[in-house]
Amino acid sequence: MSDWFSWSNLFYLIGIMLAGGISLVASKYTTIVKEMKEVAKVLEEAYEDGELSKKEKESVMKEVLDVVKSVINLKWKIF
Repeated sequence: MSDWFSWSNLFYLIGIMLAGGISLVASKYTTIVKEMKEVAKVLEEAYEDGELSKKEKESVMKEVLDVVKSVINLKWKIF
């Protein structure tokens, strides 16, 4: 029985529990991460020429609003 209870097994169990918890949290926030990646992509495309035009600013703001909507959906599930 003492072979089952060791420090290495305890650390292994703690690691598995942490990985499971992180996986649950990450699955909950995938839509927010996806929307933030889209914001980064739009910003990267907008700054290719070094300046932001009005149309580019509007597309960036649209993506930022999508991120806010995802956060609201996660918290209150109203949309």
